[in-house]
Formats: sequence, structure tokens, C-alpha cells
Amino acid sequence: MELIHIKLKNGDDLLGVDLGNALGCVNIENPVQVKIHPTRGFYAQSWLLFSEDKSVMIDDQDILVKSKANQKAIDCYASFFEDRFLDDLEKEPAEEMEEQLMALIDSKNAVKH
Repeated sequence: MELIHIKLKNGDDLLGVDLGNALGCVNIENPVQVKIHPTRGFYAQSWLLFSEDKSVMIDDQDILVKSKANQKAIDCYASFFEDRFLDDLEKEPAEEMEEQLMALIDSKNAVKH
């Protein structure tokens, strides 16, 4: 399993597992797009967010640069699969969730000026 970085001609930075080349295409498994948040820095977003497929073939003509991923890319890719927002909600202690719910209810009943 080799993680690769691909810079597309449209400017997208992709990270994914290289499944090999086939007739002018690159096959990538679990591709994520690297983006930059203004205050939190780098983060990754699934490039196949609404697809049932886990791999994609990208035409060589659409690729500007293809290289082995560096350590920063590997860390970003790993953090994407470890930190899921919806999963984090399930991991919160019940007391903290109850506290948040009570704060929400109180804010709904508060007098607004």
C-alpha cells in the first residue's frame, strides 16, 4: 500500500492509495481532497463523498503532478479516517450531552432583546 499525492490541473490536491496505472490512467483507492481552513490549517474531505465506489480512475491528461506522499500528507490522510464528526458525537459522555441539551433548551426560553 503506497499513499500518493496527485495535483490535478484544476488545482485539487488529492491523497489516496495507489492501485496502479492502466492505459493512461491512475487508479486511486479512498481518495481525499486536501483543503486549507483559514484558522485550523489543513484538513481532508472525501473526494467520492456521494459515491458508493471506493476507487476512481483519473486520466493522466488531468494530472499535473503525481508523487509519493510525504509525512505531512500521510498524517493528514490518517487523521481523516480517525476523526469523523458524526463518530465524535457518539463518543461524548452522556452527562456532557445532557448539559448541551439543557443549555440549548435554556437558550430557547431566554429573553432576547
